[in-house]
Amino acid sequence: MKKIKSISVILMTFLLANSCLVDDEQSQQEVNQANTPIVVGFSKSIETISHFSDIGTVENIIRMVFLGGGKGFSETDLEIPFEIDSNSTAQQGIEFNLNSSSIILPAHRDFGELPISVNTGSFNPNVPTELILNLLPGNVATTTDMQRTIKIIFIGCQSDISNFSYQVDISRDDGATWNHGIQNIISTDVNTFKTITTGGWAAGTIAPDQGYSFIDICGDITVPSQGLAQGFYSNTVRGLTSDGTDGEVFPNGDIRIIYEISFTSGNRTYTNYYTKQ
Repeated sequence: MKKIKSISVILMTFLLANSCLVDDEQSQQEVNQANTPIVVGFSKSIETISHFSDIGTVENIIRMVFLGGGKGFSETDLEIPFEIDSNSTAQQGIEFNLNSSSIILPAHRDFGELPISVNTGSFNPNVPTELILNLLPGNVATTTDMQRTIKIIFIGCQSDISNFSYQVDISRDDGATWNHGIQNIISTDVNTFKTITTGGWAAGTIAPDQGYSFIDICGDITVPSQGLAQGFYSNTVRGLTSDGTDGEVFPNGDIRIIYEISFTSGNRTYTNYYTKQ
């Protein structure tokens, strides 16, 4: 009986020791986590602000988000400074006004907000201008390279390409061509549009909606990455650039748009010509 009691005491001592060890490890993990730098970044890389008439000064919000670090939040308010990039073409006091040079991330919050006053009557009606902001991490916060910068585009030119019909001709990088006849371009949002067909497929042959979406900013076309036939297929349709040079609206109203479609056999590039009727 004494032997059994002795073994029981030894086992209990062993379990208590291991229990304390686990607690110590957990406490150390919590300490290490708390010492991890706070990481923040802008919630998006591009923000477009469109106004086509003078409605005075309006307030917009640019959001900075908490991305990780610390205990899963910041225990105190953090002030994150930023700079206006020298490549910006928009001018303070003309298109916009900023009353701060930093963004506050409030304690226990997952985002901070930067108010920006937009002067709607001062937008260039022919050329978009850009305000580029770069976060400047201090001693208590870092930023990811991908979310360190935001480009704010002020658009004063409203596209009217959906008011017309077009003769649609397509060519592919291997020399194949298609005549899709007369089609309209559909407006889905401000300066955002959708076609009737994509690639060489005639309308209604592979999906209920075979158009691709694109953006027209003062005659410069951007084709954002998207699923083929409005997501009906997993093939990716995308422009080949990220700076609004996937196509253009010519002075006579004709349009040229170039994009790529992904296939398991290899990606193909399509050039689309829309001749204004």
